[in-house]
Formats: sequence, structure tokens, C-alpha cells
Amino acid sequence: MSAQSPPSPGRDDVLDLTRELLRIDTINPPGNEREAAEVALAYARSHGLDGDLQPLGDSRANLRLVLRGEGEQAPIMYCGHLDTVPLGTAPWTRPPHAAEVEEDGVLWGRGAVDMKGGLAAMLVGLTTLARTGTRPPGDVHLLATAGEEVDCAGARAARDAGLLEGVGGLVIAEPTDLDLVVAHKGALFLEFVTRGRAAHGSMPDQGVNAITHMTTLLDRLSALDLGSATDPLLGGPTASVGTVQGGSVVNIVPDRCTAQVDLRSVPGVDHAVLLQRIERMLSELALTVPDFDARMTVTGDYAAVGTDPGEPLVRTAREVLAGVLGRPPGTSGVSYFSDASILQPGTGLPTVLCGPGDPNLAHQTDERVHVDDLRRAAEFFTLLPLAPRS
Repeated sequence: MSAQSPPSPGRDDVLDLTRELLRIDTINPPGNEREAAEVALAYARSHGLDGDLQPLGDSRANLRLVLRGEGEQAPIMYCGHLDTVPLGTAPWTRPPHAAEVEEDGVLWGRGAVDMKGGLAAMLVGLTTLARTGTRPPGDVHLLATAGEEVDCAGARAARDAGLLEGVGGLVIAEPTDLDLVVAHKGALFLEFVTRGRAAHGSMPDQGVNAITHMTTLLDRLSALDLGSATDPLLGGPTASVGTVQGGSVVNIVPDRCTAQVDLRSVPGVDHAVLLQRIERMLSELALTVPDFDARMTVTGDYAAVGTDPGEPLVRTAREVLAGVLGRPPGTSGVSYFSDASILQPGTGLPTVLCGPGDPNLAHQTDERVHVDDLRRAAEFFTLLPLAPRS
């Protein structure tokens, strides 16, 4: 390949593939990602890429692909998820799985932004290189995962199977409006249950009020040190009480109360240390508050991810993306988490998120993406593996 003639995706390649994926319902739960994985695998093989499925149970699977390079630099891994969130209760302007394209060049559908458009752009990037016989300096892997929207089950299975061994960088096509995201928050989802003793509402002194104890717990939690780490792109950790449920009728002292809490962490906050701090808080309450009884369950654990903007992968991505966009891309952090929360910890892999679509439209009714952004993303994912990282 000459420097004057880099390979270029066909004009409608990424649009056609995105529409094909949007027509497959992969709402999670239950997921049913295998059908979409099979479609993507057939597309990849038709362009000469090696790959297979990693089964994850009935109708569920990851997709694994590889484009072989010259072995001159460490492989990179492209990653995206196959599942989508539910449709919500509000009516859609366009059918959510019809993949309709308006005259103004906007593609509608559940997953257009989050993130079948980004996944299609990565796959088209690799198939463009394969179709033109272009070998990048290093191998490029593509991992399409199941389950990201619920429990990151596909990413966990890929990690446990050793699919990241030897990989030197991770690129995830979550929607970023084609800016570079080098950091995102982590999350701890916690459920607390306080137990009391029921009594007649006219004699509260005969019972133990589980809601009162939950209020005490949540007040103490709001004052707890969540970690002193702050991030220049993400700020500091946060806590949000998402649900509280307790009691049955007004005239019975409630004997049980449940609350769910969303803790968001930043790089440098150790989740294990934070959980120990919360357990100590519960123990102190049990010693100081009469009849206090509370239990905590971790329902989700996703690490924060951060990469130095000076890392070679980030610098290279910035240069390539600037050439595609005709302007320098922004560099930022985001509050949501991704499969990187599972794939990056323990590996230290430089990680970049970059994909087509307005992230504010993710999980929304009338999800949609500009077709031109899909094409720019496909061009970026075609050219990125060809640029030396140094």
C-alpha cells in the first residue's frame, strides 16, 4: 500500500451492515446476541477474515475475529457489544427495528448509537483492509460481546478465556460523537437491607422500624469518604440512592427496608477498600444504634478506567482522527462505564473509546445516528491500525 492511496471503505458498506444489525432484536434481557454475531461472522468471512463464536448459552455468543498483520508492533483489539437496552414506554417516531433512513441522512433504530453503528464501523474497517490485501504493522483483533448492557457477561467470558493475552491496546466504539474518551468512571451497585420488628402503628415503641434504620444508614453513607482520588477529566466519586422500598401499610411498623445505591468511582479508587470502609460503617452502626441490623450485597462491580493522553495509542488515534475529521478531536472523560471496566483492569492496557453518535441519544426513545458519522468512523477504524504507534 502506498502512502498516497490508503484503503477506503465502500460508501454504503457501513450503512448496509449497520442496518442489517439493527433489524436483529438483541434487547437485553434476554439478549439473543448469537443471531447478530452469526451475521457479523458471515460478513467477516466473506471478506477473508478469520473468526469464530464463543458460545455463552442459549442464543447468546461473543464474536472473535482477527486480521493478521506483519508482527512489527503489538496487536490492538477493537471491541463493541451486540446487545441493546429495552425500548422504553414512549412511542417511537420510526419503528425501532426497521432501520429506516431519512432523506437528511439519519438512520433510526435501537442500537444505532449504542452501539451497533460503532461495531459495524469497526468491522467494515477490518474487512476493508482484508479486502484490499493490506497488512497492518500488527494484528488487529475484534471482540463483539454479549451482555454489556446488563452484566458485561461477554467481556468477563472473553477475559477469563485469555483473549486479551498479548494485546497492546484496546479501542471501544462506544458513542462519543467521534471524540476521544480516555477515561470513564467505574460503578459499584449496592443493595442494603435493614431488618426490624413489626408492631402496631399506634405502639411504635413495641417494634423496630426498619425504615428509620435505613434512613440512618443512608445518612451515614452520604457522609462517608468515598476516596480522596480525583481525576482531571472525571472529577471525584459520587453516590446516588436509586430506590428505597419498605413497609406494607401505614399502621404497621415496617420490619424490612431495601435500598439500592449507585456509587461511581474514578481511577485511583479501590473498590475492595471502599467496600471494607462501608462494612466498617455498618459494624459501627450495629454497635451504636439499638437493634440495628443491616446487610449489604454487591449487585454490580465495574472498575474505573483511565489512560494517559500521552500514551502512543492515544496520540496515534488523535492524529488519525484529525485527518478523518479535518479538525483536532476533543479529548474527554465520561461518567458511564463500558466493557473496558472488565477488560482493562489487571492488564494496564491503554484504552480509548471512540465511536459515532451522540452519547446523549443512547438508551433514549428515537435513537438515531447520522450516516456521515458512520462513514467517518469506518474510515477511522480502517486507518488506525496502519499508523505506527510510537
